[in-house]
Amino acid sequence: MSVGIDFGTTNSVLAVAPGRGGIQVARHGADRSSSNFRSILCFVRGGGAARAQPIVLAGPAAMEAYLEHGSDCRLIQSVKSMVANPNFSQTHIFGRKFTIEELVAEILNALRASAEAELPPLGDSVTAGRPVRFAGQLANEELALKRLADAFGLAGFRHVDFAAEPLAAAYKFASGIRETKLCVVADFGGGTSDFSLVRLAPGAELETLGASGVGIAGDRLDYRIIEKIVCPLLGLDSHYLSMGKRLPMPVHYYSRFQRWSDLSFLRAPDTLRELRGLMRMSEVPEALERLIYIIEEELGFDLYRAVSAAKTALSSQETATLEFRHGPVQISEQIRRDDFNRWIAEDLDAIDAQLSKLFEGTGAGPADVDQVFMTGGTSFVPAIRALVAARFHAADFADGDEFISVGAGLALYGRERSNGGLSV
Repeated sequence: MSVGIDFGTTNSVLAVAPGRGGIQVARHGADRSSSNFRSILCFVRGGGAARAQPIVLAGPAAMEAYLEHGSDCRLIQSVKSMVANPNFSQTHIFGRKFTIEELVAEILNALRASAEAELPPLGDSVTAGRPVRFAGQLANEELALKRLADAFGLAGFRHVDFAAEPLAAAYKFASGIRETKLCVVADFGGGTSDFSLVRLAPGAELETLGASGVGIAGDRLDYRIIEKIVCPLLGLDSHYLSMGKRLPMPVHYYSRFQRWSDLSFLRAPDTLRELRGLMRMSEVPEALERLIYIIEEELGFDLYRAVSAAKTALSSQETATLEFRHGPVQISEQIRRDDFNRWIAEDLDAIDAQLSKLFEGTGAGPADVDQVFMTGGTSFVPAIRALVAARFHAADFADGDEFISVGAGLALYGRERSNGGLSV
């Protein structure tokens, strides 16, 4: 049996491929209704002794704990976006140190336990996904792969084989190919957008011709809504008075606020002390009060869900309302799809540049592509689909299984590779 794990920025998927036959995708939650395991962690302060260790929960259990404990817990999401950052190695939560490897392992351990509740024991070998390019300006690929390998080891997988995520999706799609085709696989996830140019042939033969990627995907599109709608209501672009001088509000608080992976770390006592000092000097103290309230009350996840819901609605509607009402934070703002497309124009340009890079040195061009496979939740964004359709206007498009194709492809990759099939 081959195990494939797509450890994602937003969701993770685990699939297994028995020695023969179809692929099984693990399902999660109390009712086992979802193939997506939310890649979040919730730390609940330990009771009793002052040095009691925090309780750590992941996935659906983390969401349940967050709803139960609220501000008495610490929620961390988008952990994957930190693995390539050499400036982040550990954090302290409720008196205990957690390395980045331990944070990832907590999610993987919970994912494994959930899967093994309905599947056979998974063993100690796994085929794991990796982006073509890790997210972050300072992204260190070698460091990221070592950290991920160590984290998988902590979760009981001593043998880890990494495969590029769009390549894994290509293996999944290859099973349906009946004639040789030049294909582009576009994987639009939460943290990265990754692309592979492959030649697929009947019999699940695959040749990789090119690969490219960029650390821009669903999270970045969420950030644009936060930047344009939410942050101005929390004091961005405002001023404060200090020693007779009118100074702009420091933007670094809002930069971190826009990154889901950093939001919980704003709750540090020193940071909150700084923000309260700025609130006393601010020309709009009520705006800083709203910012502090969201941080102190651990409302980042609620805000994330509200922003994500608005973005999702814009995939099928021309307008959507961002609704977020908690205490002094009362947001009800209508967003037009045209405005959203304008906000993400820079990001679309960066994605388009990577699609151009995909063909460098291959001798092929967009007009030669026969088939485009799109996968990942962000592939539903109309502006993304329009960009890809415009570039590959002569190709046939196929989608389906957008959320599980990478995980399923990883399991298939592992099985066929162990059997000596599926050449790359």
